[in-house]
Amino acid sequence: MKKITIFGPTIVAGEIRHPHEGAITVSNKEASRLALAGVLAGDAEDAEGDHHDDAEPVGDGLDAMLVDDLKALAALETVDLTGANRKDDIIAAIRAHRAAKTD
Repeated sequence: MKKITIFGPTIVAGEIRHPHEGAITVSNKEASRLALAGVLAGDAEDAEGDHHDDAEPVGDGLDAMLVDDLKALAALETVDLTGANRKDDIIAAIRAHRAAKTD
């Protein structure tokens, strides 16, 4: 388990969470997904009493999300979904938006 802090409203384990909640304890896989998505304020830390890491990087986690969750995430990240009608299109739009932010 990891403790994370997010810097903006973010879908964490299927729920919209907010920074004012403070540190959130999540699975190692969820922490990896959120770190790769670039939504953490700082690095994930081991939760108290948890000093092993069973997580393998899981990419950005978008492929595992439901369409409604992807749309909510896109709205949070202000991604333009014009013309994105299928799940693959929505994922591509989110990834393109993120890539444009890091350039």
